[in-house]
Amino acid sequence: MSNKEKPEWLEELEKVPLTSRLRRKESLKRFNTWRVGGVAECLIDVVNAEDLSLLLPFISKHRISWFILGKGSNLFIPDTVWPGIILHLSGEFKSWVPIEENNSSTCKNRVTAGAALADVTFAQRCVAQGWGGMEFLIGIPGTIGGAVAMNAGAHGGETADFLQEAEWMDMEGNLHSSARQNLEFRYRYSDLMGNYGRIITSAVFELQQSDPETVKKKLLECQQFRMEKQPFNQPSCGSVFKNPPGDFAAHLIETSGLKGKIRGGAQISPIHANFIVNLGNASSTDILSLIDTVRETVFSKHSINLESEVQILQSSVYG
Repeated sequence: MSNKEKPEWLEELEKVPLTSRLRRKESLKRFNTWRVGGVAECLIDVVNAEDLSLLLPFISKHRISWFILGKGSNLFIPDTVWPGIILHLSGEFKSWVPIEENNSSTCKNRVTAGAALADVTFAQRCVAQGWGGMEFLIGIPGTIGGAVAMNAGAHGGETADFLQEAEWMDMEGNLHSSARQNLEFRYRYSDLMGNYGRIITSAVFELQQSDPETVKKKLLECQQFRMEKQPFNQPSCGSVFKNPPGDFAAHLIETSGLKGKIRGGAQISPIHANFIVNLGNASSTDILSLIDTVRETVFSKHSINLESEVQILQSSVYG
């Protein structure tokens, strides 16, 4: 492609001294767990905070459409061209560092985890330490940054229950640290979301002291639950809808007669009705059609408006 066809901002971006890899016209299918989506004009594998602190002010200055992602779970990406920048955290953002206490008698079982660290990896590393409480992360196919931003949870536990503080970067490239009590969390929500201009870089958690065998047993129970109750071997985004007060989205979808319904290459899972799976060749239109069908049918039969748990790829704030 000739330079004339490049966006002006892209020519300027190529002059920024980054360690991170910049890719053009990158398919987004392998960057989300639904395995659907179009092409990004520019995707950057951001490997450290220094590069992120250069990129965010650049995005603000040039008013570029942008989005940040980790493993791309809980995310719907349309089959269209994304005209701006996708920031894909990797490298140093995958860290996992236990916090050493000066006085061993006051050990707080704390660990700092990078925003790009996989939830599964976090849960597995806690086993050897005998740290319990967050075993539920073994069944969530996302990253720590996403878990904090969306207050991910399962089996009666939520990420915010164990969070001590979060480190985040503003659109001017400045790092901040916020204690848990100064942040707002509720069911599948926090005010530390990328589209609010706060980019999580790492988080500190305090876990429950146990022993490795007990933690491992609970971890395996959570893992087994997922294998038996969820379509773990098919591409999906996880739960599509939030549970309404006093009920479960899956129950409402199933009793509306929608379990197993197919639209194109997508299906409402016959294993768990709150999962929409890619049968192999689903388009984003197929998935969106099923989402709309679920909303309309559940409202018609139960007078309940299901709220989506899934984020849609759309431009975040400029700053």
